[in-house]
Amino acid sequence: MRIFSLFLSSLLLCVASLSAQTGTPAGRQSFAIEMGKGYISGILITAADDSEIRGSMVNEFGVSALDFICDRANGKVELVNVVGFLNKWYIKRVLKPDLSYCMHILYGSSPGKVNRKAYDLNRDGDTVSITNLRREIKYTFSPLPQPTPNPDDEEDNDSEQ
Repeated sequence: MRIFSLFLSSLLLCVASLSAQTGTPAGRQSFAIEMGKGYISGILITAADDSEIRGSMVNEFGVSALDFICDRANGKVELVNVVGFLNKWYIKRVLKPDLSYCMHILYGSSPGKVNRKAYDLNRDGDTVSITNLRREIKYTFSPLPQPTPNPDDEEDNDSEQ
């Protein structure tokens, strides 16, 4: 568990440095992709600028499920890195438009030429659920809670005399 925490911290640090370079905040959300035969859940980390949204979906064990780049202008998604069991042409063909629609909804921009009747959008507070009605795939995104500093964890910098 400690190794996972170190890995996740370094991953978040990399994304934070990327977002510092682009001038926009990085998004951190929990995600779940549910389909008939299974599901994937974990953390979605995104960084956006004026032209694109870069994202990575990492499961609970620190394995990157997929990395993507979404072009904001035309809505095209490029899957950069896909885990083995999702790396099939027919799965990627469904994931690309679904991720494009999800990113446009999460970032509040117009999804463009997407058939909006193909998706069901539900908002429950900060949680967003998007369902691909044809394939019956449900994408759920909810923001991660911001960590609150624990005063017990602070180190004393006073030297004992």
